[in-house]
Amino acid sequence: MRFKYEELSKAPLLINSIYEGGAKGNPAADDPLTKLFKVDGFTKSVGNRGGFRKSTKELNGKTTKVIAYGVIFSTGKIKEWPDTYNKSTGTFIYYGDNKEPGNHYLNTKQKGNAWLKDIFEKAYGPSDARKTIPPMFVFESTGVGLNVEFLGVAVPGVKGKTCDQALELKTFGESPNQFQNYKAHLTMINIEPEGVSREWLAQLKNINGDNQKYAPKEWINFLENGPTNLNPLNSKYKEAIDDTYNVTLPSEKQYLRKVRATQGKFRESLLKDSSVCKVCGMNIPDLLVASHIKPWKDSNDNERIDFYNGLLLCPAHNAAFDSGYISFDSEGIIIISNLLDKNNIDLLGLRENIKIQLEPRHLEYMTWHIHNVFKHK
Repeated sequence: MRFKYEELSKAPLLINSIYEGGAKGNPAADDPLTKLFKVDGFTKSVGNRGGFRKSTKELNGKTTKVIAYGVIFSTGKIKEWPDTYNKSTGTFIYYGDNKEPGNHYLNTKQKGNAWLKDIFEKAYGPSDARKTIPPMFVFESTGVGLNVEFLGVAVPGVKGKTCDQALELKTFGESPNQFQNYKAHLTMINIEPEGVSREWLAQLKNINGDNQKYAPKEWINFLENGPTNLNPLNSKYKEAIDDTYNVTLPSEKQYLRKVRATQGKFRESLLKDSSVCKVCGMNIPDLLVASHIKPWKDSNDNERIDFYNGLLLCPAHNAAFDSGYISFDSEGIIIISNLLDKNNIDLLGLRENIKIQLEPRHLEYMTWHIHNVFKHK
């Protein structure tokens, strides 16, 4: 999904979604994170500078010194702080805020390293201590204007690592310009498809709020059990579709690549309806492809996740459909391109009497496919 700047104060936090910056020409005023984390009923948002931004709890309109949640913003371009996200393991490497030679690593202006030390010790401590850890929402620059992408909710620690292994004190540079800094291993946790709700943000902001109300289930699991039982963000939700986004303008390539990664929900909706290939009946879910009737590159954001713009197909029949060698008429009866010879028709197991079930809302997309994708001599 993509949210315009004007929508941010009401927007949920959805994995891999893009949140656009403003257009006033003032980086401070156009910062999307400040607007996104301005919660109704509370006075303060997060700051508009720095890689780690804090939002504090409030009581009757007055701020406190208690952190409600943190927002991690990474550009991925700072040499001294080479933050990285391994999507296959769900591990986010985040560096502390010291890069001054001779400065003690805990004595930084924003106290970022001191804060990391505190939350990691709590993460590996008793449950009561973990319940005081604020959630961390991780964002990355898309490289287009001030737009940011939401990567997920991070917690300190990694399954299978000790506290010292998860929070490493590293020495950088060469003498006499050496400095020490933390290399923190965070885990991106699974969250529900509907994302992080603004109701949870409101509970976190309220000094008397219930921090577990509206919280993702995996966040509660972390509070109760710590890093040893974490379930990282599931990479299976990243649906592999073709590379047609390469025809778009360079400034939009990254946006489309990232938005497409959210289409696990689209695939899941098709699997729930019927987990077999519409053409041949193959029923191995891992091999089935969620194929768009109207291709991704030609669809708007709503069409890209519309159940009725999808067919579940095996790889061979998906390739034939995407390439325009087969389509379906208004009755759901297969149409076979006259560019396919009998030998290839037989190899694909195609017959003229194949019929699939289509609902009325499929037909607009299928008509588009017949007129724009299906191949004729």
